[in-house]
Amino acid sequence: MSMPAWEVALNTYWVKYASKISARDKMYRFAQYFSRMVYFQMEQSGAPKEAVAWVKHISKTASTGRKFIRLGKFIDIWYKAYKHLAKHSLSLTSEKDLINCLGIMALVADMIFYVWDFLRWFEEAKVFQFNMNVKYKRTLWNGIRYAIKAVRYTLLLRTTKEGSKAFYSHRRLAIKSALDFLNPMKGLKYNSLNDGQIGLLGVVTSCISIYDDFAK
Repeated sequence: MSMPAWEVALNTYWVKYASKISARDKMYRFAQYFSRMVYFQMEQSGAPKEAVAWVKHISKTASTGRKFIRLGKFIDIWYKAYKHLAKHSLSLTSEKDLINCLGIMALVADMIFYVWDFLRWFEEAKVFQFNMNVKYKRTLWNGIRYAIKAVRYTLLLRTTKEGSKAFYSHRRLAIKSALDFLNPMKGLKYNSLNDGQIGLLGVVTSCISIYDDFAK
């Protein structure tokens, strides 16, 4: 007996997508930033403190949950960087070499970020407190990795055939990385964006990231 069209679509797209850890992280990310945007608007409109605290709790829980499902991810990133380095040289004799070098740098920055992310989960879960200013270092490396990615995807646009799927994907990810860069800059006090604006940016970049997964 054949399945209805809606069930086929649900199984083909949503169920298979949601079964991936990276996909669940993106969905948690959407919930985290959407609730952050909502609680800021609730505070501005004078909503009851209990309701605001409840929505804030959702945002914090989503954030901590994302850190939990990413535990140990820095090991995966290290292996990707190792394999990438084995295939590509670090010479800068051409634009392609520069893009490859930036790819390795982005992986290394990701790896370092996820190490601090790993330690930050221990602090948020109150398992252990480190005397290393973990929150600041996590925020710093979050900014560094997005800056590298924004430059790399922008350069990739120059070497990708215009109108191709890869071209549009690189353009989306260049925009996403540039917008995501603004979040850690707030944490480092380099901009004055409020929680509502950061929440909106997070919602937009989460949607871009999820859409890009389906568009490939």
